[in-house]
Amino acid sequence: MTVTVPQTTVNVTVGGNATLLCTYKTTGSLESLFIQWSFYSAKEKQTLTIYYFQNGQAYEYGEFKNRINGTTNQGNASITISNMQPSDTGFYTCEVFNPQDSSGQNQKSVAVRVLVKPSQPHCSLRGTPETGHFVSLSCYSEEGMPAPTYQWYKVSEGTHKPMTEQFNTKTGLLIIGNLTTFEAGYYRCTASNSLGNSSCEVDLTAAHSEGGLIAGALIGAILGAVVICIIVWFLTKREKKKERKEKAANSEMQPMTQKQQANVEYANIPTQENESVATATPSREANAANEYSTAAETAASGMPENDEMQGVETQTRA
Repeated sequence: MTVTVPQTTVNVTVGGNATLLCTYKTTGSLESLFIQWSFYSAKEKQTLTIYYFQNGQAYEYGEFKNRINGTTNQGNASITISNMQPSDTGFYTCEVFNPQDSSGQNQKSVAVRVLVKPSQPHCSLRGTPETGHFVSLSCYSEEGMPAPTYQWYKVSEGTHKPMTEQFNTKTGLLIIGNLTTFEAGYYRCTASNSLGNSSCEVDLTAAHSEGGLIAGALIGAILGAVVICIIVWFLTKREKKKERKEKAANSEMQPMTQKQQANVEYANIPTQENESVATATPSREANAANEYSTAAETAASGMPENDEMQGVETQTRA
């Protein structure tokens, strides 16, 4: 058994038809011979059977159903696949089995590439868009065969100036070392291959302004919260200090008040010694008053009344 593929690589544009040539030679009977095509997806990383032919009957499977037309001529195992899509890119293997002739090489593979221009790329900004920070711009197309190359441009007054900073044409990654070295404006990425190109843009200025506003608002909120916490802490501390002073003052005044009350009560209690002295020894003022009163009474009793004295004086004058 010998299997041959004239072309090991086939390129086809998206939407077109791909003819995969495969021939075989065998020395055994053809009664039990059958042909099988399998597909290894470069994207899905798995192998699937897409076509099977035996005894004049053909079967198609999966995404290739109703899309494969196989040749029935003896010695020819070629197929044609219609409406090729980017997902059809991969390896196709032609296998011919004949139980009557199991020796030799019974399979060969063909690499198929579905050519398509790059799809609309995705432009994005990575990093913190602030002065002095490292910022990178990325650009990526999900589809494109051959694999697209990328180029970044600075859009200024209708012109596109190619960027010369750290830039990878294969990955589409543009690294900005210092944001201040770039003027404000738009940046365009173009993904290109032999079939065409597609572009996307990113506004670094808008992202920078928005980032600055967000950062400013966040810093303001944090500072406001800190100020409020400090004020609350200060007022609370002052109130506690005031309460401690009031408690200390009350504690000092209470013992003195009790002591003064005790002294007053003690002073009001009469003692036996005081009572004896007060009874036995009259005061100097009391003695003087008594003496004065006694003298007055004596004088009054030894002298005639005023009327009698006036009468005596009258008789004498006569």
